Amino acid sequence: MTGETLERVFFARLARDDGGGGGANAGFDERAEPYAWTVETYRRATEEHRRLGTKSDGASTAAREELQSCMEFCASYGGLLLNPALAGTFPQSEWAAGRGACQLLDAMRTVGGIPHGYLERLATRCEDEGLDEIAERVFDELRVSTRGMSPLGEFDEHLKVMYQLCSVKAFATALVKHKRWVPMKSHLSAINGRQFETESVLGWFFRPSVLPDILGCGEPDCVGPYFSNVTKRLKRDVEASYGMLRGCGNRLVEGLYQILFVMLKHGGDVRQGVLNYLDAFMRVNAGRGKMRIHPQVVASHGGAHNLSMVALRLAMPFLDPQSGKYDKISPAYVRSRACRINLTDETRVACTADEAVAAKLSTSEDKEDWGFICECFYITGRALHLGYVKCIAEYAACTREIQDMREAVRDLRGMLDQQLMSSPERERYERKHEEMTAEIERALERNLQFDCALRDPRLISEAMQYYRLVAVWLMRIVATNGDYEAGNGFTFAQITMDKFPQTCPVAFGCLPEYVIEDLVEFILYISRYAPDALDHEPLDEIMNFFITFMGNTAFVKNPYLRCKFVEVLRHWIPFEDGYQSQKLMTLFEVNPVSLKNLIPSLLYLYVDIEFSGGANQFYEKFNVRYQIGELCEYLWSVQSHRNAWIKLASEDPEFYTRFLNMLINDAIYLLDEAMKKLPEVRQTETDMQDQAAWEARPQQEREERESEFRQTRRHLRSNLTLAMVHVRMMAYTSCDIAHPFLRPEMVERVAAMLNYFLLFLAGPERRKLKIKNPEKYGWEPKELLGMITDIYVQIYAADKDKAFIAAIAADGRSYRDEVMLEAAAIARGLQLRSERRVAAFEKLAADARTRASEDEEEETDLGDIPDEFLDPIYCTLMRDPVKLPSGHSCDRSIITRHLLSDETDPFSRQPLTADQLVPDDDLREKIAAFIADRKSASGR
Repeated sequence: MTGETLERVFFARLARDDGGGGGANAGFDERAEPYAWTVETYRRATEEHRRLGTKSDGASTAAREELQSCMEFCASYGGLLLNPALAGTFPQSEWAAGRGACQLLDAMRTVGGIPHGYLERLATRCEDEGLDEIAERVFDELRVSTRGMSPLGEFDEHLKVMYQLCSVKAFATALVKHKRWVPMKSHLSAINGRQFETESVLGWFFRPSVLPDILGCGEPDCVGPYFSNVTKRLKRDVEASYGMLRGCGNRLVEGLYQILFVMLKHGGDVRQGVLNYLDAFMRVNAGRGKMRIHPQVVASHGGAHNLSMVALRLAMPFLDPQSGKYDKISPAYVRSRACRINLTDETRVACTADEAVAAKLSTSEDKEDWGFICECFYITGRALHLGYVKCIAEYAACTREIQDMREAVRDLRGMLDQQLMSSPERERYERKHEEMTAEIERALERNLQFDCALRDPRLISEAMQYYRLVAVWLMRIVATNGDYEAGNGFTFAQITMDKFPQTCPVAFGCLPEYVIEDLVEFILYISRYAPDALDHEPLDEIMNFFITFMGNTAFVKNPYLRCKFVEVLRHWIPFEDGYQSQKLMTLFEVNPVSLKNLIPSLLYLYVDIEFSGGANQFYEKFNVRYQIGELCEYLWSVQSHRNAWIKLASEDPEFYTRFLNMLINDAIYLLDEAMKKLPEVRQTETDMQDQAAWEARPQQEREERESEFRQTRRHLRSNLTLAMVHVRMMAYTSCDIAHPFLRPEMVERVAAMLNYFLLFLAGPERRKLKIKNPEKYGWEPKELLGMITDIYVQIYAADKDKAFIAAIAADGRSYRDEVMLEAAAIARGLQLRSERRVAAFEKLAADARTRASEDEEEETDLGDIPDEFLDPIYCTLMRDPVKLPSGHSCDRSIITRHLLSDETDPFSRQPLTADQLVPDDDLREKIAAFIADRKSASGR
């Protein structure tokens, strides 16, 4: 059969009107429709062609040629039947005419699918004759094929069809030109993230997820059967549900990844179209990067999360830091006008918004194409920021909400168990208890949904690889002083803090802060909720990153971000024996960067957080310092870290004194607050113990007192927990680093603190501190008394000049000889410390007693002291007067102590540093002469 004859056969077959009326007709057969016939004919032609194989005889060769012609006619006439612009060229049933171009989808969804090579021939024949119109109808139908579908839905077939179409470059090109590929592309501000998700071609494909959403998770229901009645489910049942749902989610993500990957391989306009889609998605969903999101106007958690997982898989080929491919990731990209990421409103790592604008690349420095690896790296980071990492933040918020509700329920249950209320009142509280319990159940359901999606082992492993690369990449930028391209071939082993520049490179400072923030949030998440994932991941690079930047204000301006590093390391403290503990122990006790720099970085941050400038900095600093304290307590037990600590105190005494001053200030504040609250708790407990008297009080008064009691208990527990860490640090460090406690500007402060709290613990009113169940609050008076006596004795042992004894005795506010003797008796009677330590404390008390007597005699001798000899701040006799720039004279120890917390002149409020203090020799001589005259007059 010749080609001409074959074409007449096609024309005759397609021109035949079989009078098909549609799918409702009794004899209707979709396969007999004209278009379906062309596809089946193509299939039979390909089968015959395959059977002929490579036979070289004339008949076989001619047959193959005719079969090729047949396939060409199938594709050509098939295109005519699908083209909406040519509808009616050949008769079709009502059903087929209604389906139009979508008959292609029907053919692809049949059992045998579309024949191999058909789509390519169809695209070639129709590329200039209606392919865009055909593709538009096809993709319009595909767009809604997964609408309202959950992860349990039948999305595999739709993904397969989309992949087959996108594998053909012409179809992929038509897709990126589709009006719904990037909806309202030229007016992105007119469409929000939620609309983009529902309007774009791939939006509904990305949406199926187990993550909670205001519109639900779709059908079939993947929440009720797997996450309801949380508290009654066995752990193994929950894990089995996780495994099944994660499997479904991974199939979806893998399918989407394959679609985008095959499109990217086409290059050119198609690759740019894919990048434009990802860019547009992130631009319209910028609101997901805010602390509080508005779910009505941003994409669902599921859509953003799935997109971030797909982006992560696209980045996998270059994520190994040892591969060297990250040489192509330029930090200058964020300063380029070609940068796809909208960073206008983003905080930068170490520069202001104006500085970032001024640092834009010049025309000669800039370039239009930064390469796929570079763009993919930044797109992946942004996608994770808006997707996976944002979901982590939502999960953490949900977890905190559950903890708060559980605490409220416990308090309410405690009130009900006391039976101190009337029947109507009890019924009201019982209803409230039931409502709160039900709300907790709903919150736990949401929590499990997050947990299922976020704690996927494969996802965690892939994200870990990305953020490990980020850590190495950031270190490399700084180590090369921002000259990134000159550092090609630079290995991580070469990166040391010694090579870091003194000032922050522009290339580093202009990076968006979320690059570092997301890294630490992810590591913190797995450290808290998936610690087993740490077993199989290398952590040295991330550990070194945290240590390097933790105490460095020049490179990471945000102190709260650096505080997050501490939070991670606190979770890494090796508490138990086992593989993971051994691995973590190696990070702290073997890693050379850790041994050299961890203690200095922690102590620098301890000081820096004092000046963070945040609205709640006064209270927030305590939590950070508590975590630093826990880390330091562990590190002090490691001799190498202890040596680094001692070295820091010796080589930088000014800094260490500032640190010690803040440590003491915190301990004083926290312990003082606790000591004030202990009698309040005791009084309320006593009042509530008399049930009859308590019930006789007005209901409103009882409710107010109970509310205050709960709040006081929370504050007491918090203050004691925080205070004990600070006092313990003073106790163990004063053994080997006592000299800073004895500096003139510190010794009086230290002595006053110890005397003050010893008066509480061993004084006549110490019984007011006795409460019920003290362990619930962390109230351990015996341990506290033991630590305070340790500090006394250890500083006393180093007190060669008797400055400490003098400061103890001079403390007119709290020093009591009888209290010191009582403290020694308690310590001996309760065996809080060894007899040798108690005897040393008694010797200290005796020396203080003698010095106090001598001071009393001197005070009598001196009589009234002229005002010019008194320090204007504390009104005490100056021993080492110095002049301030404002003209006032102060005692050096007192003004130096003031400068530790506030570097301003207390009289003029102008900036002031210790090197601006000038010795007032004339006044010193006058004071010395005054003292000598008075003592001479008294005959001493």
